[in-house]
Amino acid sequence: MFKNILQLRLFTVLIVIVGGFFLISIIRIAPSIVSVNKEVGNLDNKIAEVKKNNDALEKQREYFKSDAYLERQARIKLNFKRPDENVVFVYKNPYNQTSSGSTTKPELKNWQKWLIYLWHK
Repeated sequence: MFKNILQLRLFTVLIVIVGGFFLISIIRIAPSIVSVNKEVGNLDNKIAEVKKNNDALEKQREYFKSDAYLERQARIKLNFKRPDENVVFVYKNPYNQTSSGSTTKPELKNWQKWLIYLWHK
């Protein structure tokens, strides 16, 4: 009986129609599958970027908890120094200020600076 059903022309036509329906459905769905795969790729890239940023933030958080950070902040904000250290202050040259319109000393060439240094000693 099963052989008789498989040999009928109606069954063959029905199989061709169902196969054609599935083929047309796959062809219609293919562009959306491609766009979904692109979106998945973009999201994978974003996930990798966020993980990288999280790792960087974790390292920064660990640094903020460290004694080195606390000591650096104490040195900057509270002028902290250890007992065996000497502090050196470096000030800007007041003659190089041109934005405020104050007195400006003309820039000397290196050989002129040497002459001044040697003669005024």
